[in-house]
Parts: sequence; C-alpha cells; structure tokens
Amino acid sequence: MSVDRETRKRIDQPVSSEAERETRLTPTEAVAQMRIRLPVRANRKLRTLIDRVNRDDQLKGLWHVANVNAVARMGINDHSWVHIQIVTNIALKLLRQLTKHGVDPRW
Repeated sequence: MSVDRETRKRIDQPVSSEAERETRLTPTEAVAQMRIRLPVRANRKLRTLIDRVNRDDQLKGLWHVANVNAVARMGINDHSWVHIQIVTNIALKLLRQLTKHGVDPRW
C-alpha cells in the first residue's frame, strides 16, 4: 500500500520532545496526569461515561503503553491521551452536527 506525499511527510517528521518526555514517565506518573475533558452540556450519559473513563487507571495505562509503543519504539509522533481527547472532541462535534441535521446515528 502506498502512502501519499503529504502523509509520508507527516510520518517522517521527528518525534517532538514533549512526546518523548511522556514516554519516560512511569505508568503511575502518566496515569495520574491523564484526564479527558469534553463539552458534555446537559448529556448525563456522556458525563457518566467521561467520569468512568477518567477513573479507569487500567484504560489510562493502556493509553500510556500505546503511546510508548508509538513514540519510543516506532518513532511516530504523539499517540498519547491528548491525541485521544482531540479525536474524541472531533467525533463529538461531528455527531452533534449530524444529529442537528436529522441524521440518526443508530444502525
């Protein structure tokens, strides 16, 4: 499978010093600083989900391991919990736009 030029350019960027620093944290240190924040508005289910995620040290530990694997072992920039929060925020915005315009997200 070939990769387009723009994607190849992004892949070949050097790993940031912040991403490298996070890989040197112990799992306990990494998990302690992780906290997903989303605009939950009046959505109690979403608030409950985010609260559960933020209390789940095992899940956070998996995020830390994934980041260490991506950054330290594969040389890919930042797959930390911050990246997860960014992607989650984008997905939530897309879902809200779709439902606003009458798209039913259920299968």
